[in-house]
Amino acid sequence: MDTPSQALATKITERLVREGLITAEAAKRLQPKFAEGKLRPEDWRLPIELAKKKEAKP
Repeated sequence: MDTPSQALATKITERLVREGLITAEAAKRLQPKFAEGKLRPEDWRLPIELAKKKEAKP
């Protein structure tokens, strides 16, 4: 059973994927740390940059 923090992290990362801000693979990697409150701003930088590059490719 998920904790409230895990459930919230899941909902937020799913939304970020839908909005194209991160990839599904990045969401899977970030979600556990996000639920634990252990992500730093620099942890988000690369996944967001990679998602933007992936989106920009035709």
